[in-house]
Amino acid sequence: MQMPAALAARREALAAQPRAPHICLISGWNLLNIGDVAITPGFLRLVAQHFPEARVTLFAASYAAELAAFLKPKFPDLDVMPFEFKPGVALSAAFEKTLASASLLVLNSGMTLSYGYYGLEWEKYIPRMLAFMKARALKIPYGIYGHSFDRIDPHADVLYADVLSTAAFVYTRDSASLEMLRRAGVKCPEMAFAPYSTFGFDLRDEERARLFLERHRLEPGRFLTFIPRLDVSRFRQDGKEKDHAAQTREIIVRWVRQAQLPVALVPEVQKQIEPAKTMVYDQLPADVRPMVRFQPEYWMPDEAQAVYAKAALLVSAEMHSPILALAAGTPSIHFYFTQAGLKQNMYRDLGLGQWLFDQDQTGPGPIVDALLAVERDRKGARAKVESAMTIVRRRQMETMAFLRRAVKA
Repeated sequence: MQMPAALAARREALAAQPRAPHICLISGWNLLNIGDVAITPGFLRLVAQHFPEARVTLFAASYAAELAAFLKPKFPDLDVMPFEFKPGVALSAAFEKTLASASLLVLNSGMTLSYGYYGLEWEKYIPRMLAFMKARALKIPYGIYGHSFDRIDPHADVLYADVLSTAAFVYTRDSASLEMLRRAGVKCPEMAFAPYSTFGFDLRDEERARLFLERHRLEPGRFLTFIPRLDVSRFRQDGKEKDHAAQTREIIVRWVRQAQLPVALVPEVQKQIEPAKTMVYDQLPADVRPMVRFQPEYWMPDEAQAVYAKAALLVSAEMHSPILALAAGTPSIHFYFTQAGLKQNMYRDLGLGQWLFDQDQTGPGPIVDALLAVERDRKGARAKVESAMTIVRRRQMETMAFLRRAVKA
């Protein structure tokens, strides 16, 4: 039977229209860490701002259903599928078809290619590289957006030099990672610093933040937000948890007694809630504890960022909360321990080195001094944040423009 002329013409017209670019995004590392959650919507927001004609399929590395429930109301056009590259397991027909339709494959921000950092078992690292190799075989451009490379132990350097040198782009979230890649022999033509995709996050839940402040008797602009980290044994075996807890308590005590402003003690990672309660809050002096508002429940980054935006400033032993706060315009001081990786170097890359402290080399005094300096000169501190965010926004614009050019026609 001959097709009606009108229908045939419509099909020809549709076929002649340019195909919308399709980005397949490998992301979604965790659900119980607000930083790991925020990485994905941060990238999606950058695409919406700088590459709005593109559609995105998320290849969720974990918690696919839960992340879809969180993301879909905010990004209704997003498709979500579990990331299927696993040793010894064939790809499903649906995944094969989706990947084959991609205009670009992107590995999102994180540190999932830091071979040796989480041990030497290949199956922890190889799936992402296999995805790149599959894309290369299909002639699909691929790249990395805002990643850290904390370690590249033998013989990952051989594989990385091969696969990443043929990537369309390799963007690291800190300049130290760039040097590590170059030492490993990676020679991608477009290899540079790009801010962590979490800097793109802007999904503030203002109503939840209002209720948070009301519940904890906090006034906007009149409190310090504090995020501790006490599980250093995950990275090393030197028994420093008690030292870090004592340091955390001392910073809080000095702040309360000198600034006379309350502290919101809040989590970035679900498993840090209990140690923050028992090792910090419960052991605070009697005159200080009433000024500290302990958050006993885990929350999501949309509520967290809205609260951070209302704080006078933030201090954190975690990395992601300072990023969420800086993106909201709030001055943020980060005290880290070296084994947490290279990502803290992004503070130096953004001109915020004066707010970065190695907690194993620096006592609580300089950290408190930095906090009080911000409190005394809020206008100057906000100007430093804006200067850093100007760099972030410029690099976001430049890198996303390159992604637009890199897509497969």
